Amino acid sequence: MSLPTFIVIGASRSGTTSLHHFLGQHPDIYMSPVKSPNYFVSGDALPPWEGRRLRAMARQWVTDRQAYERLFARVHGEQAVGEVSPVYLQSRAAPQRILDTCPDVQLVAILREPVTRAYAHYLGRRRDGLDRRTDFRAVVEEELSAPLPDEVAFGSYVGASRYHHFLREFFARFPADRIRIHLFEEFTANPRGVLADVFTFLGVDPNLPVDTDARHNRSGEIEGGLRRFVWTRTVGLRTALRPHLPARVRHAGQLVIGRSLDRPPLAPDLRARIGEALRPDVERLQSLIGRDLSGWLQA
Repeated sequence: MSLPTFIVIGASRSGTTSLHHFLGQHPDIYMSPVKSPNYFVSGDALPPWEGRRLRAMARQWVTDRQAYERLFARVHGEQAVGEVSPVYLQSRAAPQRILDTCPDVQLVAILREPVTRAYAHYLGRRRDGLDRRTDFRAVVEEELSAPLPDEVAFGSYVGASRYHHFLREFFARFPADRIRIHLFEEFTANPRGVLADVFTFLGVDPNLPVDTDARHNRSGEIEGGLRRFVWTRTVGLRTALRPHLPARVRHAGQLVIGRSLDRPPLAPDLRARIGEALRPDVERLQSLIGRDLSGWLQA
């Protein structure tokens, strides 16, 4: 049975769904038909703040080796085989599990300015009815009232933006030349350029044309009270139906919802509050990945 030769490990709300679709257009790349199988975090206990809706979704994570291998059962000579699970960058245990199962794997990450990512994460869950709290300021203050999570950051909006904290575990186990890091700002400004670099990294033709016009899984509040009510209140039904719906149907539903989203601005003082909490992590990240992130520190 085949296993991945590469894994996109994150970060959440950083264009990974779009990247999944773009990579799947390359004839020499086989992508898991399931985005976010989350196999390498399925052994992590969900933190106590995750509600019943998220726990229901987690029950659909791939939990055993045979089921994981079946995701790649239709590989037929492709040069690169991959999957995308952004929560791998929210678990300190995931890197060792990946190493134990796929020791020669290549790793790809897209990192977004961490304050914006945290807010987009919240809006994305609000959009889908997974978080019904309406005051992001109160959510942030609750998170910052205690130490940010150390082992897993599932559902912690600020905690999941601590890229260095989790990424360092990958660099401790894998050679740096098998880890490719891009910034979300680069990806949105020049998606074809980033894709060409990722294709080269994976050893496939970097010049293959890819349709990068569509953006997938956008964050925001659904405009229109009735549509918002129906979508957010049917999260349980959608979760139950998800394993039985073809990927194209799920994708079509996301595209329809994503056409009209309201993105309320983040208050400057709240942005500064989150930014100060994440500053030490960003400063360490600069050294780890060898990138100037001063723009993030001033955002």
